[in-house]
Amino acid sequence: MDEGIMFKKVIIITTVLSFAYGNLFTITDKKGKVFHSKQIAHTQNAYLNQKATEYSLQAIYNELHRAENLARMAEAARQRAKRIAKAKAAAKKAGKIYHLSKADRKQLLKDAKVFKGGKYVWGGTTPQGFDCSGYVQYLYNKHNIHLPRTAWAQSKKGTPVEKNNLQKGDLLFFLTDKSRGIPVTHVGIYIGGGKFIHAASKKKGIIISPIDHGYYAKKLVTAKRVLQKES
Repeated sequence: MDEGIMFKKVIIITTVLSFAYGNLFTITDKKGKVFHSKQIAHTQNAYLNQKATEYSLQAIYNELHRAENLARMAEAARQRAKRIAKAKAAAKKAGKIYHLSKADRKQLLKDAKVFKGGKYVWGGTTPQGFDCSGYVQYLYNKHNIHLPRTAWAQSKKGTPVEKNNLQKGDLLFFLTDKSRGIPVTHVGIYIGGGKFIHAASKKKGIIISPIDHGYYAKKLVTAKRVLQKES
């Protein structure tokens, strides 16, 4: 008997069952015996890849609300930076060293927390996406404190601080990737309570992590103070 004809007689049912995360493809005979079964995962799927804003009005409102808040925060930051710049110039003219006020120091940390849950982008320096040093640089620049672009370069600024003497706003530096051949590869901002906020990774985004235990506790290299207390 021709092999092709025999195949047609034996294999009579082909089913494709759809699931949320892929398809199950099966080949059976009349009695339900399975000759072949394979899970087929989608790489492109309109359902799986659909953005919430494509079907949810609430998601659209949330996105617009966030964009509005960021715009207001950006304008407030511009005005604050101008005010601080004038205050620094006046202090310099009077032969004094300007330090951020308590209110401005508090605002810097508040601004940092606004971006919690935000997107991580390698090389990112804007609210559309930050990497670790871009995030730190952006926040401090808004308070007229200008830091270098990379974590390694930023670690060379400020005054060294012992771990048991950390203050809110201190910068924490870590070695998370030895393959890069430099002493520091990651940076975050200490927010008190043994925690810091940072742009962690593409998978995790901007998060708050502990420094007394867990992954980052073992990676801490040094801490630096770039915010001095108001004199």
